[in-house]
Amino acid sequence: MLPTQKIKKTACAVALGLCALSAWNCGENETKDNALTVSSETARIALRLEHSDTPLLDSLVLDCEGADTLHLVQDGSEAEFRLDLFPHERWKFSAKLYANGELMQIGEIEAKLEAGENTNLAIPMHAVAGFVYVEIPLGFGNPAGIASGTLTLSSGADVFEYPMAVEGSTAIFKSGVLPLGRDYGIRIELSNSDGIAIFSLSDTFRLDESSPVPELKINSLRARIALAIEIAADVNLGISLPLPASRRVAGTGDLVISEFLVNPVKSDSTQFDFIEIYNGSNDTIDVENCFIGKSTNSKESAAIEPLSILPREALVLGNDTNPNTPEEYRHTELMPTFTKSNSSTAAAIVLHCDGEIIDSVYYGKLDSLHLSAVPLNGSTSTTKSSQFDLSGWDDRENPENWCLGTPTPGVASFCE
Repeated sequence: MLPTQKIKKTACAVALGLCALSAWNCGENETKDNALTVSSETARIALRLEHSDTPLLDSLVLDCEGADTLHLVQDGSEAEFRLDLFPHERWKFSAKLYANGELMQIGEIEAKLEAGENTNLAIPMHAVAGFVYVEIPLGFGNPAGIASGTLTLSSGADVFEYPMAVEGSTAIFKSGVLPLGRDYGIRIELSNSDGIAIFSLSDTFRLDESSPVPELKINSLRARIALAIEIAADVNLGISLPLPASRRVAGTGDLVISEFLVNPVKSDSTQFDFIEIYNGSNDTIDVENCFIGKSTNSKESAAIEPLSILPREALVLGNDTNPNTPEEYRHTELMPTFTKSNSSTAAAIVLHCDGEIIDSVYYGKLDSLHLSAVPLNGSTSTTKSSQFDLSGWDDRENPENWCLGTPTPGVASFCE
């Protein structure tokens, strides 16, 4: 669905794999300087870049110098980088990571490769610059009325100011490249269409090699603001700023059914029935006294565990009686068995809280009462879920805002 969604994103240090599967036919070649004759046999090498997870990643670049010279560029979407290289006494691998339009991390390693061997190498990366990236949920329809904003960073006599951009239902701040080894003051100000400030936040943080891209998360504008500078797996600086409001219960339009699967192929044991609920508000929503069912009738509904859903996050509800359902999705008791066809009878999924319908999806047979229906997978060989495009949040009954795709429970991805 939206690129800013999908949730459970952290800024901890990880080992991201790089690259692509390649076989290089460089031909035999002879260097007169050291009288080294290169064999036609090759060595197989797997390279992994060990770098801190970075938002706005542009590319990963690898230069290989040895019996041959290779220049490889990868967008970072692949998990591994594998090469067949000619044996050589001294291969040098130099890696660069570009993000937010700038060179951010570099690394280098050398290795001897012999014919016929398989080698796994990790290239440790270190930061040479940093930047700040902030996401703020606006909620469906932007109920807070946020029209503009400013991110101000200050370090000594240097002051940097950046405007707010909007992507879908999320406000985005991103700085330019910043020097490392400095303490920075940060101030975020949000204003309405009349230019009146409706929110402000100030704090400080340090930008250094261990935290080149501090990820600042604002989980709610009205409830509790959680600003976390996550710099590594074992370091988490958190500041909670209480505001007058508190987390609240769901109202109509706050939560939407964003994906569901009610008819997985029986032979596919990896798939299971589920319903995904997405929090499109800019508040933390409690789902206590909420139910999922075929109607508002209590006999056709299952109670949802009293959990909380952060803005732009999703809750996956699975059938607790299905052995294929992962434990982390069993948030209901005795979920009803939903109709598995959209051609034979009326069929709907209804989310209701305290007797009020929060959202519903109709995917059943068309009739005089139901002139349109959400698409449902009818294949007996391939499992596909029904997925909602969150950009159409105000036109949820329109089938054109739904599609069929590979199931992605817990991840707001629109038929990827």
